[in-house]
Amino acid sequence: MNTHIHHSSNIICRCLMLIAVMLMAGNAHALTGAWRGELNLGQMKVPLVFNFSETESGETQCTMDSPSQGAKGIATEVLLCTADSISLTCNIIGASYSGRISGAIITGRFKQRGYEFPLDLTPDAPLAERRPQTPKAPFPYTVIDTTFTAPDGAVMSATLTLPPAGEGIKIPAVVMVTGSGPQNRDEEYCDHRPFAVIADFLARNGIASLRYDDRGTGKSTGNFLTSTTHTFKDDAVSGVDFLRSIPGTGCVGMLGHSEGGTIAFMAGAEDKADFIVSLAGMAVSAKETLMRQNSHGLDKMALSDADKANSLKMIELVFDTIISQARRGVSEPIDIDALAAANDLELPQQVLQSLKMTQSTRAPWFDALLMLNPSEYIEKVKCPVLAINGEKDRQVYPDNLTVISELAPQAKTILMPDLNHLMQHAVTGEMTEYDEIRETISPEVLDAIATFINSTCK
Repeated sequence: MNTHIHHSSNIICRCLMLIAVMLMAGNAHALTGAWRGELNLGQMKVPLVFNFSETESGETQCTMDSPSQGAKGIATEVLLCTADSISLTCNIIGASYSGRISGAIITGRFKQRGYEFPLDLTPDAPLAERRPQTPKAPFPYTVIDTTFTAPDGAVMSATLTLPPAGEGIKIPAVVMVTGSGPQNRDEEYCDHRPFAVIADFLARNGIASLRYDDRGTGKSTGNFLTSTTHTFKDDAVSGVDFLRSIPGTGCVGMLGHSEGGTIAFMAGAEDKADFIVSLAGMAVSAKETLMRQNSHGLDKMALSDADKANSLKMIELVFDTIISQARRGVSEPIDIDALAAANDLELPQQVLQSLKMTQSTRAPWFDALLMLNPSEYIEKVKCPVLAINGEKDRQVYPDNLTVISELAPQAKTILMPDLNHLMQHAVTGEMTEYDEIRETISPEVLDAIATFINSTCK
């Protein structure tokens, strides 16, 4: 069951993706540099990066990154490293890797808990080459590390970016709000840093910005796991209030991506922002969005029509049970087997297991999200709105723009051809492409944002 709007993935592959989290650490022969490979899980590919280094004594050490999971610097033990062989283990997840080194390729096998995958590694390209849009100093604007305080006392660690301004000129400013899941101030994912790219572009076009680590993430305090979308909305509004206190700022708005776009609408409904920018913001109900995501994920499993229909019915029953509980102010374990039996549903075993795993790790955020209907907020928004969706978005579908147009007639809506959920030019729009694409965010999107803000805040 897919429980994420922005960083969601296939419901069955989620367990297997956990395989991709470790390798390497010291032995007789030195191996250095970053080496990259992909675990082919059938329905998706999971990139892995192994960062080798050499100790003073000449032994090989390594950390592993799983970019699509946001996991970095995970240490492993190197059992063997010779001129032509490498062998590693990670007892904490029951994983091992063995490979043959031949020039610029390591050909090997990755194993974990009964699963085995071919995994070939090649030298990784430098980060600057793989992510060319990431801003590089020196900057023609001012960057300040700062903090602001949320209503419950959580301290949000942030970056304030200020363009140069003439005497007496008011600078438009915007607070950036990330999508679902704990993310840092750059909304970093697969080494892409979209909020840093947006902040750089806006500053070069005379617009100030504030971006911050989500509560309980990075340098921000607060508890992410006990928070909901409503909590995150309060955090974002506190950021708007902070920006208004900066001398020289003029109109202040909110820019949100994915769940952050919905949060921007929530703030707008309370007249807390002078303008709103929604990038792939959800407009239909969260339940409908998640059902569509799960339907798309099941399509990639090559199920029979009956198995898919039963799986979707079961997922909806689980969602409805959670919604019923949330309305009563409770969160109780759901007996997945009993619920399936009571509704005479026969399901693929992997779907059952995924549902059990997902509901057993439910957090308040998910329960509250399922009750969320953004339409109730969008229709109350009176300020200027820019809403952009990618034509190939497979997480928040582009027809959300139609709902926004109907409920907020003043909104400027733009459907961007060939863009995915991250606003990158894509081939399929699937999440598996995110790491492969060099572009962090489409220049057309950047230009549309800056043009909208500057025209709105004249």
